Amino acid sequence: MLKDQTAIRAQTEPIEVVHAGLEPCAPGHAFGPAVRDYFLFHYILSGCGIFQAAGQTVRLGAGQGFMIFPDQVTYYEASQTDPWHYTWLAFRGSQAAGLVARTGLTVRCPVLDADRAEDSGLTSQDCFRQVMAALRLSRGREQRLTGLVYLFLSHLIAVNPEPPEDAGQTPRQSWYVRQARDYMEMNYARKISISSLAGRIGLDRSYFGQLFHATTGLAPQQYLLQLRMAKACQLMSRSFLPIGTIAHSVGYDDPLLFSRMFRRVVGQSPTAYRRQQKQAAAQPPERGPADPETAGRPQHVKGGI
Repeated sequence: MLKDQTAIRAQTEPIEVVHAGLEPCAPGHAFGPAVRDYFLFHYILSGCGIFQAAGQTVRLGAGQGFMIFPDQVTYYEASQTDPWHYTWLAFRGSQAAGLVARTGLTVRCPVLDADRAEDSGLTSQDCFRQVMAALRLSRGREQRLTGLVYLFLSHLIAVNPEPPEDAGQTPRQSWYVRQARDYMEMNYARKISISSLAGRIGLDRSYFGQLFHATTGLAPQQYLLQLRMAKACQLMSRSFLPIGTIAHSVGYDDPLLFSRMFRRVVGQSPTAYRRQQKQAAAQPPERGPADPETAGRPQHVKGGI
């Protein structure tokens, strides 16, 4: 069935709706691995499927949802026997990251569980059913969808069981480090100044460095380097992108500098690493019980949003 999707021109606004839509997916319908430069939330109306991000695979069903963060490699696939029917909102803007951070959804915990969705009113005739209604508007559609982004995020902020402002539940120092790590996860493809990052979360650069190292065991710049190289390894394992393109995708304008840093962290050149991964993939896998949801999963975009 043809999906209903609306594309909206992004403006420099606090919140910009990039696109929105709904889709009753065909069995096995998949998207990814892929990277986007905006936030994208899917809310599952019925059926089920799998979502992969940050090294995790989760099975999700009706009443749940998942947030895709900017510059995050993700993959998702509908069940072969009970494919999901979902609606989505894609957005960005100057307020987007700050509002999402207050919802409690993070790069490492991007799933909205069914109980919390019900607490926020999202399983009744509320936010995402209004998205479907808004898609049918010929006038005022962009403004209605922008309002629904705020409504959706406000629901999640209201029921967030661990608000970052609550020092009794989330120690302030841990919150600072979490904000820095999440910012790096979302912006590793861009130029990141540690001084500007410290200022962004309201800390002196020196104190921020000490706090970050005490919590993670790494200096912020070292953490960012390892993060970028891990993302580069993912891209080399899952795609046929040229090394230069991968370098740009993880924040390096100079492919030679990227290669030097990659060798320093990984212990071999990007070309050698990719060759090794191809050789490993060519080896026959160990036989085991088949997983009907993941067997034969493609490593390219099949379609959808």
